[in-house]
Amino acid sequence: MKRFSRISVHPFAAAGLFLLFFASPPSYTFAVLSSVILHEAGHTVMAGFFAKKPLSVRIMPTGISILLPPASSYTQELLIAAAGPLMNLLYALLCGFLPYGVGGTVRGVSLLLAALNLIPIAPLDGGKMLSALISPFFGTEISTRISEFFSLLLLAALWILSLYIFFYSGVNFTLLLFCAYLFSYLVLKKF
Repeated sequence: MKRFSRISVHPFAAAGLFLLFFASPPSYTFAVLSSVILHEAGHTVMAGFFAKKPLSVRIMPTGISILLPPASSYTQELLIAAAGPLMNLLYALLCGFLPYGVGGTVRGVSLLLAALNLIPIAPLDGGKMLSALISPFFGTEISTRISEFFSLLLLAALWILSLYIFFYSGVNFTLLLFCAYLFSYLVLKKF
């Protein structure tokens, strides 16, 4: 088994971190950082139960990406993928113990992170969970095609929603950027 090799930072992550630390209220910064770290800790701890150690950690514009060795079974893949959103849901339940102003922000961010990751789009946890659920029935190749089809279909719907939100609010373009990131991931994965 390959050991942990490196930590890297995506070039565009610096802009996101700058905005998070210097243009956001401290309670929001705490909520985002703690929710993302606990989310990834959920994946890492579950992978550790199956003796899968992280190979690398990359700080991305949209969060943290931990590269793990391939799962040994579809059940392992499903449990590892589900552990991140589950950790966010638990964190949202327990944030009532935080100070008043921070607790609500943490709850909202953590629930949003869980909900976004449960969308069955290929690079997200929901996409991995969908693939792990249907692979035993259709095989890896066909389930990958089904997963890619649903990813593109849901991404198109999410893109339309993000355009509506952007034009309706005039200022909130974060979902639009998120969709652009997911679309570029799916397109670049093909080449």
